[in-house]
Amino acid sequence: MIALGQRYSYEEICLSLRTLADCYGEFSLCRRAGESQDGRPVFLYRLGFGRKSLVVSAGIHGREGVNPVLLLRMIEDYSQAFRFRRKISGRDVSGLLKAYSILFIPLVNPDGYEIARSGFSAVANPFYRRMARGQQISHEEWKYNARCVDINRNFPCRSYVQRRLWEYPGSEPETQTMMRVFRDYDTIGYLDFHSRGKVLYYYRGAMSRTYNQRCRRYARKLQALCGYSLGRPGQELAYGKQGGNSVQYYSERTGNPAITVETLSESASFPAEIWGQEEAYREVRALPLAFLEALSA
Repeated sequence: MIALGQRYSYEEICLSLRTLADCYGEFSLCRRAGESQDGRPVFLYRLGFGRKSLVVSAGIHGREGVNPVLLLRMIEDYSQAFRFRRKISGRDVSGLLKAYSILFIPLVNPDGYEIARSGFSAVANPFYRRMARGQQISHEEWKYNARCVDINRNFPCRSYVQRRLWEYPGSEPETQTMMRVFRDYDTIGYLDFHSRGKVLYYYRGAMSRTYNQRCRRYARKLQALCGYSLGRPGQELAYGKQGGNSVQYYSERTGNPAITVETLSESASFPAEIWGQEEAYREVRALPLAFLEALSA
């Protein structure tokens, strides 16, 4: 049902999530976790029976439109494997999802996604629409939400740096949605999908050496599957321009492992070519399962 190699609108993503929940309702649930600045629902899809959960998100940056579709396809493939007791990359999907759950949030920033896909007319609020157009950034390169805030720099962690006069730590409803998910569920780890570089970032400058060594071991297991490089510690220090992101917040608040997965090549442009979806999916298809397996070892 979820075809790779095509573009999906926000409405098509929502419809796909509801359809998947209807098809696999005996072990999955789709619910509204929050909403965007411009009033679009942000959906969470829970797959599995376990109380302890792995969070998997994508689409925090609007222009990174490939990964939400990859997560939709993951949900479908994992659900089929669960129902028919099939393995994915040698991993026992049924066994893992009876012991744990995966909380998929395929599109954290639906406003930014729709701006990048179709232009600033996608913003319903006229004030936000004028504000976005006034930033002098092409809609294809749009990373932000409808209020021009970078969600992945808005989390209230030690590295937060204010970038807009009208924002503060955790000011945006999309940020607050993720914070509620981290708070309300018993989670054991977090994978956040972004697009550029084929890199796995595991290092958190605000965390201890022991924590980072542990995360590096998990990242090496994922690397063996996808072939991506490991980010160097200096590339993702908790201080500086990369601060205030979701993985830093999650690691500081929970002490659990958090890894950023950057799909697509460093030379990828935005909007990303749709032919790259299939290659990226082959590379990352089993990463949440491998992470769950490593966390449970």
